[in-house]
Amino acid sequence: MAHDFRKVLIGLVPADESGGATAAVRFGVGLARHFGAALTFQAIVPHVTLPYSVVGGFAAGMVAEENKRRRELVEAAAAAARALADEAGLACVADLPDLALEELAERFIQQARLQDVTVLDAGDDLLGNNRSMIEEALFNSGRPLIVIPKTGGNPAPKRIAVAWDGSARSARAVGDALPLLAAAQSVSVVVIGGEKDLSRVAPASGLIGYLEHHGVKSDLVALEAVGGDVAETLRRHVLDSAVELVIMGAFVHSRFRQAVLGGTTRSLLENSPVPLFLAY
Repeated sequence: MAHDFRKVLIGLVPADESGGATAAVRFGVGLARHFGAALTFQAIVPHVTLPYSVVGGFAAGMVAEENKRRRELVEAAAAAARALADEAGLACVADLPDLALEELAERFIQQARLQDVTVLDAGDDLLGNNRSMIEEALFNSGRPLIVIPKTGGNPAPKRIAVAWDGSARSARAVGDALPLLAAAQSVSVVVIGGEKDLSRVAPASGLIGYLEHHGVKSDLVALEAVGGDVAETLRRHVLDSAVELVIMGAFVHSRFRQAVLGGTTRSLLENSPVPLFLAY
């Protein structure tokens, strides 16, 4: 039997100028409530710093004002997140570090390594930092990540699609997502042809057998990439089949850390109708 998620980390950013709760906060609280998990919020809004070449009273004053604004937004977002956790009957920890981006990212990744899953908002937030944290969490945490679109999603999804390409990353994503798969009512293993050769990778039929051993019944869905666009084909399947969560391995173009995300992964992060469960 798959172990449940017992620790959930949520990246905390302000939803708007009032500092309200974002879709990721709402989803993450619901996920923690569903599994009875411990909940941690960490603010991922960086402290603005001045380069040494731009030091002066006027510039310093502007930076100080911006940092004050950011701090107020973070505190308002934390208050909104705590209120949602209280309403769900969950104890939570809120970490609101006042750090520059590099140090903030390192602290976030260290925290993520000690969690079962991390939840972040898709795209850039009000202050423009989510995308860098998504990539940091994917490449460096060693843990799965759930990315939530602005429209939100169901933290206890009943219809799940596994985007399967037979890769090690896909296998890791499936293994990490077993607690969600085990609770779903419908699971589709989606194989999309037309982009790359799938003849030499772990077959989808094998995955269906693997899932059955874990008590998860699944069906194979074989699709051809519409116009060679795997992301758009997957989006259409999600909408046509009322899928509530997509599980997939994150693809990159290189083995090096500075690699950019692959086209399908990047496209879905930019425009997914449902939450994405990602592993690398």
